[in-house]
Amino acid sequence: MKHTMLINAVHKEQMRMATVNEKGSLIEFNIEMAVREPIIGNIFKSKVLKVERGLQAAFVDYGGDKDGFLPLKDVNHEYLTEQGNGQANGKPVLKAGQEIIVQAVREAIGNKGALLTSYISLPGRYLVLLPHKPGGGISRKVEDEEERQKIKNIMKQIEIPENMGFIVRTAGFNRTKQEISRDYQLLMRLWKEICKKASTIKAPSLIYQETDFGVRTLRDYLTPEIDEILVDDLETFRKMRAYLKAVAPRHLRIMKHYKEKTPIFDSFKLEEQIRVIYQERVEIKSGGYIIINPTEAMITIDVNSGRGSNKRNIEETAFKTNLEASEEIARQLRLRDLGGLIVIDFIDMMDKKHIAEVEKSFKKAISIDKARIQLSRISKFGMLELSRQKKQSTIQEISYTRCPYCKGSGLRPSLEYAALGAFRKIESDAVKGIYSELRIILPHEIADYILNRKRSELLNLESSFDLSLHISGSMEIAWDKVEIQQTIKEKPVDSPEPHEETSLETAENPVLTNNEKVSVEGEGAPKKKSRRRPRHKKKRPAVIVTETLPPIDDAQVIFP
Repeated sequence: MKHTMLINAVHKEQMRMATVNEKGSLIEFNIEMAVREPIIGNIFKSKVLKVERGLQAAFVDYGGDKDGFLPLKDVNHEYLTEQGNGQANGKPVLKAGQEIIVQAVREAIGNKGALLTSYISLPGRYLVLLPHKPGGGISRKVEDEEERQKIKNIMKQIEIPENMGFIVRTAGFNRTKQEISRDYQLLMRLWKEICKKASTIKAPSLIYQETDFGVRTLRDYLTPEIDEILVDDLETFRKMRAYLKAVAPRHLRIMKHYKEKTPIFDSFKLEEQIRVIYQERVEIKSGGYIIINPTEAMITIDVNSGRGSNKRNIEETAFKTNLEASEEIARQLRLRDLGGLIVIDFIDMMDKKHIAEVEKSFKKAISIDKARIQLSRISKFGMLELSRQKKQSTIQEISYTRCPYCKGSGLRPSLEYAALGAFRKIESDAVKGIYSELRIILPHEIADYILNRKRSELLNLESSFDLSLHISGSMEIAWDKVEIQQTIKEKPVDSPEPHEETSLETAENPVLTNNEKVSVEGEGAPKKKSRRRPRHKKKRPAVIVTETLPPIDDAQVIFP
């Protein structure tokens, strides 16, 4: 089946690549955002900050926002030095302060820094060059033993230095000696330039950055099935054409500049298929659907029969749904670039032949995946476990940012829960008895709830602890935040006062009732002006406290 490769690069903020088959189905998809350029494959001159023997790793400053993590097993022997004074049992060790060349193999995620290695690998179209790692290898995807032997014979004819290693990529299958040799020469030239630059700059610095998005797409996604390449941006088209001319001239004829007014992805009706990639739920033809839910520990995928259920033959329905789901799951793993531990919960099947058929179908569907996959069998609970190589951030991680309100959970406290949490904080400050005024700022809905549902409690707090409560709403404050401005009560300076005068003043100023003291958003009568002589008082500034409500638990709040 022939495929078409599409490159959408007219908007530099976001560049996209898609591969479609003759039916218009999306086969491959990749995206790059200008605000979040990937660092995987980049090479840095770095400085070792600290070596942690307990972790068997070193923390390295490579120039990123967070220090990189370098496992000691990934440190090239040329960077190890002999340890004196009998330490480390005389074994060579890595020392703090050393400058070493490293390559990023995983993006920084959350609080974790980027994962680094000192074993450099330079991918080309047909080969991967491995400096300072002698030896040769061939891609596991090339399974035919006769073809593997042909590739070995070709590589023996190419003169490779003793300190260099290589891996022949899947794309190197059925290629001539001239094509592979040309790719090898380009990689050797690139490595010499990297070494030259590394010797002239100080750490931490970027030495080599992965190639342009379009060129990288050709290098990693161009397969024999592709018979047409369309690029909608002229500059990107020229870069890709120059790369093909140097590495694979035979493919120049299939590359074209897309000049139509209709957006390139719209002309192939891909936008709707791309939109599904970002959704949790994916529909399948039989009426069933799958739910893809990434978590911190693993990615869980649930298969459901949905509208396709047939009560008369449950086994046949389960088999048909699982068969379709296996193909769609393999496709979604590839399109979303999901990696790590993945668990698939298939619909329970009793027939062992059906179970074997679903396993076979899924194994065939993932065979075209470029990532390395380890696969188990379906367990007695209907679960299938697999591990997929994580090469880069997922499509969703690249395109989306975490919600600042729900922190990615998709949940927020209910109105009642948030309002009661805010009221308890107000109550907690009021009962201390040291404040004369509390100004509380809340989201509008929560402020309205407290003023309407907790009015009597607010009046009681004011009268009992002689303070004023002012509650207002704001659109700027987060749903689970409470901002309280506290004014501490004024204390008189210690000085003797005539007893008679005090008594007289007390008689002249009758005690105010509770209703006269209350002031919640303008409620109640204002306090009467005192006739007492002004005393020297020490004023204390208002204290602003911002509180975050506690997270939701399983308990339910029930109102009478």
